[in-house]
Amino acid sequence: MDQRILDVLRRDGRISMLDLAERVGLSPTPCGRRVKRMEDAGIIKGYAARIDPAALGLTVSVLCSVRLRHHGTEGTEQFLSAIAKRPEITECLLVAGDVDYVLRIWARDLDALGTFIRDVLQSIPAVAETTTMVILKQDNPLGNAP
Repeated sequence: MDQRILDVLRRDGRISMLDLAERVGLSPTPCGRRVKRMEDAGIIKGYAARIDPAALGLTVSVLCSVRLRHHGTEGTEQFLSAIAKRPEITECLLVAGDVDYVLRIWARDLDALGTFIRDVLQSIPAVAETTTMVILKQDNPLGNAP
């Protein structure tokens, strides 16, 4: 039952408790208790709006892999602090393999993206190399989360 509740909330975090209960086949009170329990347990971390980047003029989305020049605390902290306040970066994933991080970056167009990568990302002293993959189409049949 909890999984059914999570499936509905994943697709519509603003659904009313009455509608949520109806969709999963519970009465509102037990449904509300289950949601509250999952919030308290940290299973549900919060609710957020999904923003349409195109409505903000952001038409280019890329995944950018980053290999650091300096590993360890100093290089990592230098990199993370340099990108922390960059609104172009919407996700930063520490990964295992040939690269250290994968970033999700949004830009207004390819020129803006090139400027950001060259003048911001590649100018960070801890960054040794970047590789950029332009996202041509995004399909998300599972909603917004696992």
